[in-house]
Amino acid sequence: MFPIVFSTNFFELHTLWIFFAIAIITATIVLIRLALANRLKIQFINENAWKIIIWGLIGARIWSIATNYTTYFNEISLTNFLRIFYFWDKGFEIWGAIIAATIYFYILCKKSDQNFWKWLDVIVPATILALAIGDIGSFFNGTNYGTPSSLPWAVNFDNAAIKYSVPIHPTQIYAFLYSSIIFVTLMFIGQNQKIKQLEASGVVGLIGIAGFCLFYFLEEFVRGDDSLMIFDIKIAQILSLITMIWTITILYTRFHKKRSRLHSKRI
Repeated sequence: MFPIVFSTNFFELHTLWIFFAIAIITATIVLIRLALANRLKIQFINENAWKIIIWGLIGARIWSIATNYTTYFNEISLTNFLRIFYFWDKGFEIWGAIIAATIYFYILCKKSDQNFWKWLDVIVPATILALAIGDIGSFFNGTNYGTPSSLPWAVNFDNAAIKYSVPIHPTQIYAFLYSSIIFVTLMFIGQNQKIKQLEASGVVGLIGIAGFCLFYFLEEFVRGDDSLMIFDIKIAQILSLITMIWTITILYTRFHKKRSRLHSKRI
């Protein structure tokens, strides 16, 4: 584990923030290339990129505070209230970012007369790649850690914030691997001629969301960090299942309708 690259009396450079920056830059490059390949207006995303990112960060922060409310509101005081705005404490949750950014982006597309589904095919692969890179930063930082394990690849983290002193699942590496596989798969699907012939925008993006939710749901079984639960089920898993089912339903509907239309034209 290597959470801090270097430190002075006035400043600390965290490995997590370095990988966060790399993730944003890499995802932006991929997004632009995919947008150009799909003949989408880069100007639209250029004008709104920072707004989407900011809303994503706000959503991630709100979700983190809501799920870790005992940390921020263990007592009523001005100091605890101000801690809400201490963004450098790395208190962000992926689900909050995804929900907030998606809702805001959907509204933007409606207002600007943009095809939300086409943009989904571009944004989802780029986002999943960014998450994969971010997982490396999480590994070095010791966040999003796993439960105790006797597997040969289990790791020890020298971090007081981690509640286990025994080898644990490297869940960050698991996430990096499955996110990378999903990204490569989406790139392959996007180039598939049969999918292109269907002209069913949103297929790549929806497959990416469903695949990510499935693996995220499985990952939560070996996650060791504290998580908000309802009836002994993690909220993250509930959200994953709901999103996956919802996504598959939309995917089937769009794919089936498009295939039926093509079949009718041929007849």
